[in-house]
Amino acid sequence: MTARSMMRIEVTDRESIEHGLQVGAAFVVISIRDTDQDKARIPEMPGLLGVLYLAFDDNEPLPNLPLPLGVRLMTPGQAKDIWAFVRRHEAGIEAVVVHCEAGLSRSPAVAAALAKAYGQDESRYFRKYMPNQYVYRTMLENQVRLAPEEPR
Repeated sequence: MTARSMMRIEVTDRESIEHGLQVGAAFVVISIRDTDQDKARIPEMPGLLGVLYLAFDDNEPLPNLPLPLGVRLMTPGQAKDIWAFVRRHEAGIEAVVVHCEAGLSRSPAVAAALAKAYGQDESRYFRKYMPNQYVYRTMLENQVRLAPEEPR
């Protein structure tokens, strides 16, 4: 089993991340909020090495229907930012924690895409949550390809 396939990818909600998590390992947080909300107040926690803050709404475009006024979807640039953030930290972390407001749609979609890229079973996120399909596709379509892992 490679170091990449052993990296834990956890999903949580805004309230839980703001109250602090006991991850028990070096980790980073991908913090997703609604565009009309303030950034999550993530406290200093043992092992926390970095936070990536993003704002996009939990919505999925429907064919031939306009988005509701003011809705901002995840952009390809935000997906690339997530890939770059995880890649930048992957050698020094054991876990990635992804949170959104409720921890049911956007964060599981990001977690599932990361799991798939890191050779893990992404289906667990589809069984337990309701991943936003648009976010999941945007993540996969904008994936920064992983270089082969160097032998240790």
